[in-house]
Amino acid sequence: MSSQLLVCAFVYQAIGLDLSIDTKGMNNVLRLKASAYCVAILAALLTACTTTPKPKEPPTPSYVITAPDATLLGRQVATLRPRTASAGQSGLFLLGQGVEAFSTRVGLARRATRTLDVQYYVVFNDESGTLLIGELIDAARRGVRVRLLIDDLHGSGQGLDLPLLASVPGIEVRVFNPFAGRGFGPARLLEFIADGERLNRRMHNKAWIADNVGAIIGGRNLGNKYFSGPSETLFADLDVLTLGPVTREISRSFDRYWNSEWALPITPPDGADKEKVPTRLAELANRIGQTKTSTYGVSLNKSDPIGELFGGRRAIVWAIAHAVVDPVSKFDADKTPEVESYVLTEVAEQLRATRQSLLMVSPYFVPGESGTELLKSLVDRGVKVRVLTNSLSATDAPLVHAGYAKYRPRLLEHGVSIYELKPTSAPDIGASRGSARLASSSEASLHAKAFVIDQRTVLIGSMNFDPRSAWYNSELGILVESPELAAQVVRAFDAVTSSDRVWKMAYDESGLAWISTDKNETSTLRSEPASFWRRMQVELLGPLAPEDFM
Repeated sequence: MSSQLLVCAFVYQAIGLDLSIDTKGMNNVLRLKASAYCVAILAALLTACTTTPKPKEPPTPSYVITAPDATLLGRQVATLRPRTASAGQSGLFLLGQGVEAFSTRVGLARRATRTLDVQYYVVFNDESGTLLIGELIDAARRGVRVRLLIDDLHGSGQGLDLPLLASVPGIEVRVFNPFAGRGFGPARLLEFIADGERLNRRMHNKAWIADNVGAIIGGRNLGNKYFSGPSETLFADLDVLTLGPVTREISRSFDRYWNSEWALPITPPDGADKEKVPTRLAELANRIGQTKTSTYGVSLNKSDPIGELFGGRRAIVWAIAHAVVDPVSKFDADKTPEVESYVLTEVAEQLRATRQSLLMVSPYFVPGESGTELLKSLVDRGVKVRVLTNSLSATDAPLVHAGYAKYRPRLLEHGVSIYELKPTSAPDIGASRGSARLASSSEASLHAKAFVIDQRTVLIGSMNFDPRSAWYNSELGILVESPELAAQVVRAFDAVTSSDRVWKMAYDESGLAWISTDKNETSTLRSEPASFWRRMQVELLGPLAPEDFM
């Protein structure tokens, strides 16, 4: 791949200099000038080189606590375990509602007495991100050890003051696969050009772990768009709360990333900046307080799923579950893909074993030649394959859609059922359990990642069915053997795909067709249901986008 394409792929997908055309604001020139900027500076950087930043002194390793069952949270979970559940089974609870997913994180944080381990690709400095950071600060101040690990691609770019957080006693902050510069902007672009092979590999894992007892993993990062907050786009996403043995596996995975050479500790402010810490912490506390009393903040405190679970008012699924996680060695650029078993390798093995039915939910669905052949082979032997992904008008990554679109006719022709989410869809997955919802005019975009095999095997996590998840990002998920949990995911899938929230795709002698599932107004479209500008973007820039980076 040429350096120019590498840079532009990074700009589009990584640091937020969006190559897409903003059809709402029509800021076409501002959006597209990023590509020209890449070309203009390329020549000056061909000989540049960087090295992975290292701390002045090796950081002290730290590890998950032992005897988690002795914690208050551990004892509470023990009371929930039915007599029919074996000691090796974990408690599992799906989180398809944005507000509920937020409240469950808060519930775990407030019940933690020993540790909070938090690992995310990105944490936004918006209302929900600020409130969750506030929960970490509160936990630290009551004696809980807090470890916050954020991928460094967005570590300095979302307004988070990481050194300030690191100044709070009890909170440690590390950034993963760090850039040399702590600023955010053109300097990062320059560094990426020089060290793209390393910096293109990102930690996509997502985990919120309390006392090595309860964890939340899945598709959500921390920010308004994941929790039904104020945002132009709201993500239809899916997490799972885990209680018990599988949480231990998730915690061990966190330790491997936290203690790896790729995790750079963030140090508190020093010198003159240190004197400003009390004032800045007071300002942060004031902002957290104001956010709590806002309309959105109040709505987030109207439910307590953890309390309802412990009170017996919610049902927990007990099943054998195991974590599937990419090894840290995936970040060694010179390692061949065959050396280690990756998450997508495990997913592919599970898919090949399918005998009757396969359900796939992937917002960024780029099957490639091998994935297309795999799905075709399943259909050929009688497996019913259904896929839910984003439409062009709903996706937040149009160039990734271009990678998917070239495989779409062949998949449809061979009998794969494909549903594309509409931007007018509701942002929640599954039926409401009575938790608070906010009225919103935001558009919806699919962000959940889930697989259901033969209505008994479930995979939920951070992984998309695309080359980036397969070879460049690290991913985390869980593999569950449970017809009951599988039925819950299938019901949610059926509810979405049988409503007016999707287009059902078809392919015939006239080409592609988008069939409306609206029972009150059935219609069929023969051209991509998206704006002219978005269609033109895909047609013009799609062929230039390297599939491996999608």
